[in-house]
Amino acid sequence: MSRYLLLTALILALNGCVTTPELSEQITDESHDRWAQRQQKLSSVHNWEIRGRVALFAGDDVYNLGLSWILEENHSTLKLEAALGQGMIQLEKNKTAVTLTTTKGETYFGENAEQVLLQSTGWSIPVEGLESWIKGINHNNSEYFPDIDSAGRARSLRQDDWKINYLKYEKTTADGQNNLELPQKIYMKRQNLALKIVIDQWQAQQNTSASEIFPTFKD
Repeated sequence: MSRYLLLTALILALNGCVTTPELSEQITDESHDRWAQRQQKLSSVHNWEIRGRVALFAGDDVYNLGLSWILEENHSTLKLEAALGQGMIQLEKNKTAVTLTTTKGETYFGENAEQVLLQSTGWSIPVEGLESWIKGINHNNSEYFPDIDSAGRARSLRQDDWKINYLKYEKTTADGQNNLELPQKIYMKRQNLALKIVIDQWQAQQNTSASEIFPTFKD
């Protein structure tokens, strides 16, 4: 009898140690359909005026930069600017050419934005890829591997040897379309180069002050 009671107590003790695993988010066929719909809808967004911040990690160096990016269907102007007038680069791109200018008056020309940035700064930032990744979707020029959530949004993307993590989305307006759910915080990395991007405004307001462009990077 005592042996039976001991066995029963042991079984109850073992059962008490078992924890029920948390249910993971269910990714269904509907989730994949929503992802396909997001890709189609956001691929048609070709115009925006972004204001935000970038923390750029290059090896052991960290650069906190203000971001201004005006994109039109056939023209792009991307500015990265350090606070307190410590330096700026402006990258202009149209259908056939890329021009980069600096506050020192240096000018660089080329046909590929990433190559021109690499030549002038040593940073291999994939501007062409970013035009899609910043919207939370892949571009169509190479293989990609998405990790989506149940709502059909990318949690992360792997493409062109970059891992892009989407940390936060928000509903906003871009290209005249309201209630677009677009990334607000992004972290992306390849080898020894990484960028953390915080988008404060997809549609930039007029007369933005310097303190709004270059707040302390705490996020």
